[in-house]
Amino acid sequence: MSERELHVISNGKLAWKEMAAIAIQIHPYVTAIHIREKNKPMDEVFMGVQYLLEQGIPAQTLCINGYPWMATAAGLGGLHLPESFPQLLTIKESYQSAHRTGVSVHSTEEAVKRESEGADYVLYGHIFATGSKLGVEPRGLEQLGNVSRQVTIPVIAIGGITPARVRSVLVAGASGIAVMSGIWEADDPVESVKAYIRELQQEKTRGERLEAYE
Repeated sequence: MSERELHVISNGKLAWKEMAAIAIQIHPYVTAIHIREKNKPMDEVFMGVQYLLEQGIPAQTLCINGYPWMATAAGLGGLHLPESFPQLLTIKESYQSAHRTGVSVHSTEEAVKRESEGADYVLYGHIFATGSKLGVEPRGLEQLGNVSRQVTIPVIAIGGITPARVRSVLVAGASGIAVMSGIWEADDPVESVKAYIRELQQEKTRGERLEAYE
């Protein structure tokens, strides 16, 4: 059974210095730290990425959202694209790099389409009610299961995921989780990350035991 993934997505509320202070502590434990700063100008985002790298966050751990050129220019480990982005094949041909590329999706059909285009994973949600999506009906565990059964690439679940909800998300078929406020806004971000990791590892162990039994 492959490693369960933990993606930490920036919340757009922190100064770069604050983000770096947390990122330098949590990066050894997580799969990827996503820089998702939609309200900041592109040049500021690029300078922010450079600052994070200068502070010691490994390039391989950083994933930039929405800027293919930036992932290549900064030698980052990941590129994440919104659902509205054009065909992924065009992006991959234009920006040759070793970075891992994921796409946000909100339906089974879109997940299947993005897999066929070469996505390395899809981010699906929101699964549970969350403050960042007030008034929008969550997609829930059943729909997460439908998506997970229709693709072979990892499905990363996002939206209202607390440590107590990790097991239900993985049982539904997700390969991992993505978290924003549950880590960046925690009193102790490192302990919060460790709480998620414990749940991810426990479910991985349960799955390995079941596979051995079968």
